[in-house]
Amino acid sequence: MADEARARIHDALTHRGFVADFSRPGRDRYVGVIDRGNLDVPVWLDVPDLDFVDLPVIGIDRRYQLRTRALPHLGPDREVCYFAKGAVVLDRYDPGGAVLLCLEQAEKVIRDAIRGRSDAAFADEFWAYWLATPMLLDLPEDYTGPATAYFIVLGGENSMARVLALKSTWALKMHRGPKNVTSVTEPALVVRTDRPLTLDPSGPWPPMDLAGLNRWLCYAAPEHVGALERFMLTIKGEAAILAIKTPNGAYGCRMTVPKRFCTTEFLTTRRVALPGVLMKHAASVAIERYAFEEASLSYIYGRNMGSRMNLKGKKILLIGCGTIGGFLAQQLAQSGAGAGKGYLTLADSETLKTANLGRHLLGVPYLDRNKAEACAEFLNSQLPGLAIEPHAGDARKMRTPLSAYDIVIDATGEEALSLALNARAVGGRPQSPAHLFVWLLGNGAAAQAILTGEPDKACLKCLKPTLGGEPRFRILREPGELEVGSNLSCSDPHYIPFPVSRSVAAAALACDLVLDWANGQPGHRLRNHIFDQKAAFQSASSSPAPSRACPECGART
Repeated sequence: MADEARARIHDALTHRGFVADFSRPGRDRYVGVIDRGNLDVPVWLDVPDLDFVDLPVIGIDRRYQLRTRALPHLGPDREVCYFAKGAVVLDRYDPGGAVLLCLEQAEKVIRDAIRGRSDAAFADEFWAYWLATPMLLDLPEDYTGPATAYFIVLGGENSMARVLALKSTWALKMHRGPKNVTSVTEPALVVRTDRPLTLDPSGPWPPMDLAGLNRWLCYAAPEHVGALERFMLTIKGEAAILAIKTPNGAYGCRMTVPKRFCTTEFLTTRRVALPGVLMKHAASVAIERYAFEEASLSYIYGRNMGSRMNLKGKKILLIGCGTIGGFLAQQLAQSGAGAGKGYLTLADSETLKTANLGRHLLGVPYLDRNKAEACAEFLNSQLPGLAIEPHAGDARKMRTPLSAYDIVIDATGEEALSLALNARAVGGRPQSPAHLFVWLLGNGAAAQAILTGEPDKACLKCLKPTLGGEPRFRILREPGELEVGSNLSCSDPHYIPFPVSRSVAAAALACDLVLDWANGQPGHRLRNHIFDQKAAFQSASSSPAPSRACPECGART
């Protein structure tokens, strides 16, 4: 198959006047000319991946004399960015046509770049041209002014991260290195421009020193020329960072005073003269460029929500941190539960055992730990800026009353406890918060979740008013024999087997319902997810009314 694909690519390219280049063993490289009769640009073409997961690589021959200006879509080795990653799927069953499609697109991109018709792309791809060191940015969206660059450890040993932030940043709380991190800081100035940053196609690029920086700023953001030098008057030390917030990202640089000027005279006694000295010797003042990666909590927990609200500010109690509750806790946290002035309380009285590992969020490091405490510790270590609190015990005996929460979620799957919580919720109306219950049926044949709290909607008990009777909305088919596992020798006497996929899906069903509730559009209060068509009916989600036969809410109407 590979030989056939190579033959078809060879035929297609030779038909276009390209010839194979055998000077690079192991590479399928061809050379030729594009835009014949006009620009006559010599190019090379490599096909590194016959699956076309990676696109063919096309570049301009170095012998071709380019205009003395920067060209958009052209990398440092003259390779051409002609399709954005993921923008096109090439036909692997027509390898010759696939390569020609890439060649035609590259030809158009090169032609427009050389003729100056695509200079606007410099702003769209500025991050690629800035060639910078990454730094996290944790600042309020509209903030400008002084800030601090922290050099801290967020991952394993020697995993140093740079974070530009205020003193309230979440990063300091998650620092895993020496506790004296606050001594490893540098002052920074944050400014803003309303124009997207771009480069001057006719100027030298990229800026390597203070002179080059100010030369470029004259073209791209003239209001900030000299900003670094002036900022040096307001701080101590010999280094400073400038961060520029723009519509096409945040970029900046770090300047260090040359060693010959790091004297008491310039840094202390005559610091007022330092800006002038730096400007005079700007060509010898090296800079390091930074590209900032958004890391504010509003971005982390809001990026994937689109126009929907996340769970920031909500007070949420999750009861049960087992096979459903552990994954649900993670999904709620990733949706912003515990951010802002909200908090996420996890309650469970059980400990994690080896029997749980096959379908639980947590693993071996948390064995014999209380599930609520372990889940809270794990999530607080993985996700920044959240208030996640554990309660190792019966949720009914918590000091904080249930009325202090906006929503209570029961993911225990324990019918007796669920009915007890439901009774308290109904009895406490209208002060009771919304309650959500989620559980699996049979051997994971289906998942169900119900949101309760409205007097004109069913409570949990309404779904099966009589304990031994039929449910109002039957999901399981003719009752078969429930598969029950036991392992007495391992202190695991009774359990219902089902795969972890069912637990994760049940958690997702509940999380979606919580998000809909938080956005004021709960939709169907009773939701079903069927996994096993042989064991369960396809049952539509709905918002059932209370049952007159319900001994809980029916007796109160």
